[in-house]
Amino acid sequence: MCGMDGGRPARKAVMLPCVLAGLAALMLTGCASSTTTAPLTVPSARVVTHLVRPSALAVGPDGHLYVADDGLNEILRLLPGGRFAVIAGNGKAGDSGDGGPAVAASLDDPGGMTFSRSGTLYFADTGNNRIRAVSPSGIISTVAGTGRPGGWVPGGTPALKASLISPADVVIGPGGALYVADTGGNEIFKMTGAGRLTLVAGTRSGFEGVWGVGHQATNASPDGPDALAFDRSGDLFIAGLNTKTLLMITPSGVMTLPDGIDGFYPRGNGGLVTAPNGSVLAMNTGQIDRLSSHGVQVLYNLLASPPAGIKGFVPEGIAIAPDGTLYLDTWPNGFASMTALIEIQPHGTVSVIWES
Repeated sequence: MCGMDGGRPARKAVMLPCVLAGLAALMLTGCASSTTTAPLTVPSARVVTHLVRPSALAVGPDGHLYVADDGLNEILRLLPGGRFAVIAGNGKAGDSGDGGPAVAASLDDPGGMTFSRSGTLYFADTGNNRIRAVSPSGIISTVAGTGRPGGWVPGGTPALKASLISPADVVIGPGGALYVADTGGNEIFKMTGAGRLTLVAGTRSGFEGVWGVGHQATNASPDGPDALAFDRSGDLFIAGLNTKTLLMITPSGVMTLPDGIDGFYPRGNGGLVTAPNGSVLAMNTGQIDRLSSHGVQVLYNLLASPPAGIKGFVPEGIAIAPDGTLYLDTWPNGFASMTALIEIQPHGTVSVIWES
């Protein structure tokens, strides 16, 4: 399996069945834009050849694929030839480094990631109960969380004084604001320009299952939100740690259950992603679904048609490029036969771009 002896890039490629390939091209292409932002500047970046437990994925505005590996406690950028440049983390679990180079900082279980238009990388430093940022110049800072888990965080709390509990995902909303899934606190926040947290969903009562459907989300329980994504209409989709279903918050703030979606089993941290055409894709156990307020459509069944022959491919991370290219990862999570990163192009070609 993947370890310190490294892995290798793979060049296997297969074609999805014609029906799925056509569906992928229809659903995953659309409002693509050019990517001209330069990669994050990382002084003295280490280059490694291995992954241990890749989880969350993101495509940066520079077009590169970024991997949060919670086994290495690092965030890495995929390089040509199957190598990785370390963007954040020194490989040791801990909580340190703010104000200095991100590569010298200690992370603990990095999770969901997102990029601002300016190229700042935001990520959930889950084990440290923080949301952290890596600037385009490679400097790391905390933008939310004290590092000490607490209880209920009221709306309006300064972000740096909020006692977050195991936050798992972040996303940039339609207006450019940062949204946070505070999984352990059972709350969702929007960060204001003044550095305060506005409550989007959750109640003081904590975990009591999903309730409050049909009412304002600020008086409802999302029961452990750990993945967020907006569609083109401004609907916020939520995959939950405990819900085993999917929730949605409308632009007017009402929490709903999208029609036709039940028995939803999210994977990984940041298991939802917005496609270039504004639709939302989700990792649902061994399949990739396209979501809408009216139901779900299966795009790929990864267990029925193992990508490039990788048995038991159950994804842990998902990301999508502006041209509609989809990226997934897996590791031996009780299902998969190996650790791998795969690429699914809009016309249906599947390639393993790295494997253990």
